[in-house]
Amino acid sequence: MSLLVRIYFNAVFGALGGLLGWLLFGVFGEKDYPEAQLMQQMLLGGALIGSVVGYFVVSVEAIRDRSLVRFCRLAAYGAILGAIGGAAGMCLGESVNHELVAKLGAVRDVKTLILSVLVRGLGWMFLGIAVGASEGVASRSLGKLSYGTIGGALGGFIGGALYGLAYLKTVEQSSNSGLWSAMGLVILGACIGALSALVRGVFQPASVKVLRGWQEGREYPLDKNDNLLGRDEHADIALFRDMKVEKKHAIIQREGNRYLLLNNDAPPETTRVNGAPVRHACDLHDGDRIELGAIILRFQARAAHFGKK
Repeated sequence: MSLLVRIYFNAVFGALGGLLGWLLFGVFGEKDYPEAQLMQQMLLGGALIGSVVGYFVVSVEAIRDRSLVRFCRLAAYGAILGAIGGAAGMCLGESVNHELVAKLGAVRDVKTLILSVLVRGLGWMFLGIAVGASEGVASRSLGKLSYGTIGGALGGFIGGALYGLAYLKTVEQSSNSGLWSAMGLVILGACIGALSALVRGVFQPASVKVLRGWQEGREYPLDKNDNLLGRDEHADIALFRDMKVEKKHAIIQREGNRYLLLNNDAPPETTRVNGAPVRHACDLHDGDRIELGAIILRFQARAAHFGKK
């Protein structure tokens, strides 16, 4: 169920980012602007929407960990890269769509409608790529970078296409244009968040799940070659509130398909695998119980355990 929880949180925070992006664009964007300022408005709108979506989606894990330092670092990467991707995506989608409508006329037939929707999907795919890649860049993880980018691209394309459909509703129903525009951006943000989490969860090779202690029930992916466990704010797997856990207590190291728990100079009696003290290093196998202080973790050879509790 942990993967579904991750998808849920990412979707909710992505949707919230889309809604706030729409509100910010409504505040800072100009309502009536000349044709010459179209590109400028698209850059502003895309940057605002992208930065807020990236800010929320990329910082989800830090918010759940209640880690201020990680939140600031991840949110900054998400906001900056999201702004770049959003500006590029909105400019591309809207400018190409503008030319499309100018040549083919207003959207009247199915072919033109599909082209308009696909163009917006391709445009917002840039935002999805930027958001999906942001967490990998911030955490210096090639796994998060690659899987997040793929998931973000899929989410951006699907969400952007659905946003395009909602946008067409604003043309048909000018009285409810604000509602349809907001709905489209909420769907866009939710798709980017949900699919980036889904792809990372399905393809990442392993994880650890907290069986007892801080964040009980939480599952942490092992998507780096060296995954740091401890009370340090910069730890990949943050284990707060247990003073028997050192700040940089242990490292789970990946060597191909092999995983090892490395004791990082912590007392052996507070570092155990299946009850046996670990002085230096220990191979990990699916289902092994890792004890760090009073915290108990379970090593899972595959991260996508929908049914495992």
